[in-house]
Amino acid sequence: MNLLLLLATLAALLSGPLLYAVARRRPRLLRAMDAFVLVSVTGLVLLDVLPETWERSGAWSLLFIGLGLLGPTALEHLLTRARREAHLAALALAIFGLVLHSFGDGVVLSATGGGAHPLALGLAVAIHSVPVGLATWWLMVPVFGRGLPAFTLAAMCASTVAGFIFAVELSAGIDARVWAAFQALVAGSILHVVFGRPHAHRHDHPH
Repeated sequence: MNLLLLLATLAALLSGPLLYAVARRRPRLLRAMDAFVLVSVTGLVLLDVLPETWERSGAWSLLFIGLGLLGPTALEHLLTRARREAHLAALALAIFGLVLHSFGDGVVLSATGGGAHPLALGLAVAIHSVPVGLATWWLMVPVFGRGLPAFTLAAMCASTVAGFIFAVELSAGIDARVWAAFQALVAGSILHVVFGRPHAHRHDHPH
């Protein structure tokens, strides 16, 4: 199951260019996809992941979900700034943040399925990667062309695989409460993605 979720996550990230092309011609299809992602991921996180993390880390789980929910806003500001001003430093930092986020996703995917590692969080990671790949392409292509966005998606895929491979070493010896807090942080960042969905609020096209 872990490997299948990893492959599904990679496919979801790489679907960004295709969905971008489809969405520009069929906005209704994009809205339907957004609705599916929003309902399914929110349900998985709130009904399954949150109770699991609360059981192991208590109120700390709410704090880390909040951090994950609000923290990625900085990445969006950096991407928007880089997009509008071609600001290379902001762009580099934003790409680094996306790659780091993908690494965390890979760690979670590797640990999915055990008693302390709810399957729901792995499913949420895979599903939320659809809007992540689409939003990355949507924000970058109009300004930077296709080369840099393609590199970014490839780096995110590589980072996800790296997190998946090295998860055992990273999680060895980690207290269950600390791991639950990390899961809550990832869950919060997932909720941020599905509620933010930059492509749902922008209708610009390449110039």
